[in-house]
Amino acid sequence: MQDLLVICDNLIKIYKVDDLEVVALQGLDLEVERGEMIAIVGASGSGKTTLLNLLGGLDAPTAGRVVVAGHDLARLNEEQRTRYRGLIVGHVWQQSGRNLLPDLTIADNVDLPQILKGVRASRYKRRTRELLEIVGLAGMAKKKPEQLSGGEQQRVALAIALANEPSLLLADEPTGELDSTTTQEIIAFMRQLNKKMGVTILIVTHDVAVASVVDRTLAIRDGRTSTETVRRNQPLSATGSDEGASAIIGLPGETHQESIFIDRVGILQLPAEAMELVPLRGRADVRIGRDHVEIRPFGLHEHNQDGEQNDGGSTVIGLSLRSHYETILVDRVGRLQLPREALERISFNGRADVRIASYRIELWPAGVASGIQAGQDRAEAERMINNE
Repeated sequence: MQDLLVICDNLIKIYKVDDLEVVALQGLDLEVERGEMIAIVGASGSGKTTLLNLLGGLDAPTAGRVVVAGHDLARLNEEQRTRYRGLIVGHVWQQSGRNLLPDLTIADNVDLPQILKGVRASRYKRRTRELLEIVGLAGMAKKKPEQLSGGEQQRVALAIALANEPSLLLADEPTGELDSTTTQEIIAFMRQLNKKMGVTILIVTHDVAVASVVDRTLAIRDGRTSTETVRRNQPLSATGSDEGASAIIGLPGETHQESIFIDRVGILQLPAEAMELVPLRGRADVRIGRDHVEIRPFGLHEHNQDGEQNDGGSTVIGLSLRSHYETILVDRVGRLQLPREALERISFNGRADVRIASYRIELWPAGVASGIQAGQDRAEAERMINNE
């Protein structure tokens, strides 16, 4: 059984500004196992920072469920929420001013969260020395933040975040103000902390260098988890490799495998690349095979008079498909809902691999089609669309 540290179930967050309501998260689902290191990516306004604020106890959800280390955050009162923020989660922000108090020494900055927790002086001083040694700054305990480089300040920020031994470390663009070399050092260091200390880490980032070293990269689109990219156990061979990169952040297909999320009622969001290559124009036909589902542009494939699509009734109202024709709706950003029959016949288990072929999009249970050449017939699909 999975040891889940984080569970988000149909998470919704709506902000109200005067008479205006802004939906930041709309039914987001997420599961994180203990010990994972995960990157969260997405365009500005997609809901990344909102998710981190909810997980960090800085904000409360409007609806849905969010559980971290057994704490149901929607049910915490203010006193419990304050304790949660101090003991269960640690934060590393992009701006050093949010991580460090400029008038305190480095050691005092690391001491402070432990003092607030009520740790004895002898114990927190020992813990601070240990943490500064771990982050490679043992000789700088008496310096102030302004005397450190950007990379060194972020190392101190990590020590502060880990001071109270949190279950979850949240990092919001921790390398956003660093150069590429320092970024590589900080991310490698965070990976080392993840492996050696077992701390679970969620990083919001726009940097492909960051996303390339984590266990999973989750993309958020329009307030929902849309795709997942995981590191392959073995790189693909040159003859079986993905030609392109992941659609979200550009990770190479040779080393990473990208899949999309399907929620429990069959709602999913197709990658932008699929929408570009296969013009669905708002409606789609669904074909349910033995081991995958095909989505085709509406009306492209003629149905015979014997009800080729299905021998039964429509999934909505039960009209015979021998006399009626059923399609699914696809919105402008690629969101659609699979028929219930597709979920019953194909075991997607919440994730699907996307294959783009001639005038169709194929959805396979994640991992089942790993032996199939990814992106098959993509060039043919592009040619057909360009020649319309």
